[in-house]
Amino acid sequence: MTTTTTPLHKASSPHPGGTSAWISSPGTPQPLLDHVVLERLREDLSEYDVWRVFVQNFITALPLRIEKLRVALTTGDAAGAMDAVLSLKTASQMVGAERLAALAADLEAAQREGTRVSDPAVALPRLAVDYLHRIKQRAGQTSYALRKHLDTARRPRTIDSQP
Repeated sequence: MTTTTTPLHKASSPHPGGTSAWISSPGTPQPLLDHVVLERLREDLSEYDVWRVFVQNFITALPLRIEKLRVALTTGDAAGAMDAVLSLKTASQMVGAERLAALAADLEAAQREGTRVSDPAVALPRLAVDYLHRIKQRAGQTSYALRKHLDTARRPRTIDSQP
């Protein structure tokens, strides 16, 4: 069975789930992970392998972040939904999870527009239908890729200290 996929993120997409022009250039999907960001994180937090803990904490917290987003969207909690989507977007950007961050940014823009033109109790549950499945799917892909990155990243050699 052959399946084909199309990029979720296209510039100036008029329907929910598209992206703004600042997220990606036309026809260019974001990478799942930005290895430059991961390498910079590794360099900045290399002491005691803190970067690994940081990435692992992101992976561990991801289901809770998504659940908070789900609850806020489905109950029409505009402030809670914005807080949850910004948390997801920012944390994703910090570990180089580009596609997840882009999808969260799309949802953020859709929330701002949706609550501006409609009652949050109506707009937010609709956005939950439009976005949550894709966010969960993308989060799973991202977690897998980050775990693989952690497994394959070289650990620093320890140097025996002399008395």
